[in-house]
Amino acid sequence: MGLTKEEVTKLLSVILHQLAGSWQKEKIHSDVTEIIMNMRIKAENEQEYMDLLLANIAFAVESSRALQQIMELILKQKTLPSAQAIETMMKDAQTHINEQLGNLTGTYRAHFEKIEDEKERKRRLELTYCPVVLANRIKTDFILGFVHENNRETIKELLNTEPAYILESLHRLSGLYASMLLEGIDLP
Repeated sequence: MGLTKEEVTKLLSVILHQLAGSWQKEKIHSDVTEIIMNMRIKAENEQEYMDLLLANIAFAVESSRALQQIMELILKQKTLPSAQAIETMMKDAQTHINEQLGNLTGTYRAHFEKIEDEKERKRRLELTYCPVVLANRIKTDFILGFVHENNRETIKELLNTEPAYILESLHRLSGLYASMLLEGIDLP
């Protein structure tokens, strides 16, 4: 018998706290600001910058879905692939996402085009992109830690738990920790 939904949430919260607890908020803010600034420099104008942000949001959200699918595969098969196999799955998913990016971006564009004020749209694009990217880092680190041979004993009980509980908690908590780490960020 596996863990209850509440037990999974508590356990994952502890694990993610340990995982992200060593991350320095100032360093995260600096890294995220650098990513945003590099996009601004790369773009020739505001519209191109927003288009670049939009493409990056589409890529990041689809990557988040791919990470969830990888975790679901691990949980349903109750097998622990190597870190190298996980990295290969992630690269394959990213390649597929890149191939589909032109089609995917339209869906996200429709959502953000509802925001008429251009400054507000840009701000929302930035505020959407940053936490998704950081949550993906958290999910990636969690998955790689999950399959690491040193953690095999610890995660045995999780493999016998309802996968939906773990997937839901991982998604919610990685977003929560990303938001907490980004709290107070001041994008120029």
